[in-house]
Amino acid sequence: MHLALVIDPDRLVQDGAALQRLAVALVSEGVRVRRVLPTGHDDAPLARLIPVSTYDFAGSPLFRASRLGALSSELEEDRPDAFVSFGPRAFESAAELARDLDAGLVAMVSTARELDATPLRRHADRLDLVGASTGPVALRAARVVGDELTTVLPLGVATPDGGRTPPTPAEGIAIAGTARDDGAYRAMFSAIASLMPTLPDLQVAIELPPGHDPKLWTLARELRVQRVLNGVTSLESIRPLALACGVMALPEAVGGTRSIVLEAMAMGRCVVALEDPMADHLIDGVTALVAEERDARVWGTLLSAGLRSAEVSARIGAEASVRTAARFGSARCAAQLAQACETVVRGPAIPFPGPEDA
Repeated sequence: MHLALVIDPDRLVQDGAALQRLAVALVSEGVRVRRVLPTGHDDAPLARLIPVSTYDFAGSPLFRASRLGALSSELEEDRPDAFVSFGPRAFESAAELARDLDAGLVAMVSTARELDATPLRRHADRLDLVGASTGPVALRAARVVGDELTTVLPLGVATPDGGRTPPTPAEGIAIAGTARDDGAYRAMFSAIASLMPTLPDLQVAIELPPGHDPKLWTLARELRVQRVLNGVTSLESIRPLALACGVMALPEAVGGTRSIVLEAMAMGRCVVALEDPMADHLIDGVTALVAEERDARVWGTLLSAGLRSAEVSARIGAEASVRTAARFGSARCAAQLAQACETVVRGPAIPFPGPEDA
């Protein structure tokens, strides 16, 4: 079987490392893989192992047809059996390529927000499968395209080597999110302020992606937490440092999965998150500490437990690590994707997972 993985710029930034591992794991499963990456992406080392084509996802719409035509001609020489898309822009392009080359089409969706932005209905006649990251996201996708075209199919992440002990967590917090919800960040900053007197070495890496609330630093100064904040465009850009922090904090609902959060869980880090109905892997008191509301006292209690209670952080981290490895390990997820694509190309429809599978 030959798969083309079409990856748009947003998913490459967010899940680049996980997508590289997926490609390698698929090859290990005996699948031939070609990746379609954004123009200008430097991927020389892996390109020697797995072929790469490029496409300008951000180019002018006026030249879209000619760009897709050129890419289709390139792929015609070694036609994929199916196109697997990662990201809304990737799906749009993959759907047209699949139509042109009479190939299968699979959309991989990590969050409800991404699902809503992906034009599934527009290409419903070509679509073969939507692979959703969690059960609740799959249920939402099924309402769009039907049960018969939907299954739970997460993107895997690295899991620690069984013989290697993860490094000791640092006295730090990595905050992942869009930084657009003023109420969520006010509660988070107030909680951090309450911890600072007893944690003098506390440092916080906070994600400030494009489009974040410009009033955020005013809020930080108001609550006197700016001296411990270290802003970055994405936690992926400082992945080793982010994963070294004792707590990964999610003040906003992710709406599904995010690979750096799953990696933190796999490493046994303590995740403190706002309640998220789409994230069925974040189970309060089992795999994470979950806040039901944007309340500073609640967040202060949970962050304190994650940073200062060795018993709590070890218990939560250990269970999160075991469950993440079992459900989201790269090798397992690659095998699931390979089997699903084989069924799309060769066999009958994939049944929608029941409650015990989701």
